Amino acid sequence: MRAATTGHVILLTDKAMKNDFEHELIHIRQQERYPFIFWIWYLWETFRKGYRMNRFEDEAYTISGSYYGKK
Repeated sequence: MRAATTGHVILLTDKAMKNDFEHELIHIRQQERYPFIFWIWYLWETFRKGYRMNRFEDEAYTISGSYYGKK
């Protein structure tokens, strides 16, 4: 894990890469867009499609230009 968001708090590890902060900002906007239900949808999407194909992750990776995996 390179970064995570909980509420409006972004946690970055020493493995964080370029654009990871922007990626997490998008998750904050998603939580604001879907209050109360975001984490249920997020977990459901991850369960059904896997982490990377989760629509919330796909949106965050696409908009931020962050990279999934190691580079």
